[in-house]
Amino acid sequence: MTLSQLSWLALIGLSLSLVSPHLAQANSRDAVLKLTPEICITSLDNQACEIDIELHWTLAKNELVCILSDNIAYPKWCSDSVLTNTLQMKIHTSTDIEFIMVSKDSNQTLASAKLKITSAAQPQVRRRYRNPWSLF
Repeated sequence: MTLSQLSWLALIGLSLSLVSPHLAQANSRDAVLKLTPEICITSLDNQACEIDIELHWTLAKNELVCILSDNIAYPKWCSDSVLTNTLQMKIHTSTDIEFIMVSKDSNQTLASAKLKITSAAQPQVRRRYRNPWSLF
């Protein structure tokens, strides 16, 4: 990992640790972050998912927000206007991504949403050659 990647992870960890669970729970009633779609289905295990997503949010009061993710490929994005309430992104990943919406002024967590990656491939199961009722 490079120094910039480590500093980005440290920033996310610090911002999450500064917000107490009680405050995050109280604000989660006031702010909603909606991810569309919420699931990406791949045809094979460990295959990357390529998808266009949309994050849409509503807030109890108008304020500037930033969107963080736990995937280093998608850097912090901050709104420039209180009228902005949608973000569209092209995603290419093979792991789940959690998006966190924070207040731009206070860095307080407002809401979160998670993109889940799942495979449609059937698990490889070895078939028993003998029937379970067979005596020999």
